[in-house]
Amino acid sequence: MSVRIGLPQGLLYYQYGSAWERFLHELGADVVVTAETTKVTLDYGSALDDVCLPVKVYFGHVYEIYKKVDFLFSPRVVSVATREYSCPKIIGMPDMLRSNIHNLPPVIDVSINLRQNQRSLYQAIINVGRILGRGALFSLYAWYHAWMYRQQPACTVQGEIGRQRVGLIGHPYLIYDRQISMNIVSKLQELDIAVITSEMVTNWQAATAAKTLGKKIFWSNSQHMAGAALAIMNSHQPVDGLIFMTSFSCGPDALIGELIRQRAQALHIPFMLLTVDEHTSEAGFVTRLEAFTDMLSRRKKT
Repeated sequence: MSVRIGLPQGLLYYQYGSAWERFLHELGADVVVTAETTKVTLDYGSALDDVCLPVKVYFGHVYEIYKKVDFLFSPRVVSVATREYSCPKIIGMPDMLRSNIHNLPPVIDVSINLRQNQRSLYQAIINVGRILGRGALFSLYAWYHAWMYRQQPACTVQGEIGRQRVGLIGHPYLIYDRQISMNIVSKLQELDIAVITSEMVTNWQAATAAKTLGKKIFWSNSQHMAGAALAIMNSHQPVDGLIFMTSFSCGPDALIGELIRQRAQALHIPFMLLTVDEHTSEAGFVTRLEAFTDMLSRRKKT
């Protein structure tokens, strides 16, 4: 019988989840991915205090699955790029889970730290393989296969001719979690908006644009979001408006959001900050989106 490994659908799952899932399958595990976030997930996560909404959501996903699996896959992602760090709460997530959930199954919390040592990823891959009884070469090949065939976000915006173009900047675990984002991408598309997200900007484009800030940002996701926002505002076809989506109490986002707002203001591009938490009203949320898109339409006609 295969080992059952739980994979919570939260936080970095939205960037690396498809690769993680395929990698664990290649190693012979039965991977159990949690369902999409629901209000029940949020209720479970609300047991945690003094953390942002995405962390509460991740905790809720773990709580829904931990009794059904033999292992929980929650790697300690310290850094994914040279001289950059992940969010401290992402780094400490395995410890947070152990401290708040009793009888938690063994956590596969291999450390990934590419800040100074690029070989850290390969060592982590080998360590996961050892836990599941696989050799180093088998594990490395499994990861290569999983990474090459991982699901990629859409890189183009379809049918955008004549439509308003809006940049939607935010962490993937906010924007693509349909519960906590109020399904914002679909709502904008229903308002006849062509949506350009951070993931539609390549790492090279974002890194090049971020250099104009004059100071390096040391949080990986924040670095990409800031660079992506600058890239789509300064492209040959700049966006008509920009929405920055953040969760309440996120410190790095407060800084990045202000940098983006200032640049948008300098370029005369309308900017809206959307802050969400577990108490956000969908009715008020939709009203703000409608008001923003109406303003863009009136602005284009003048």
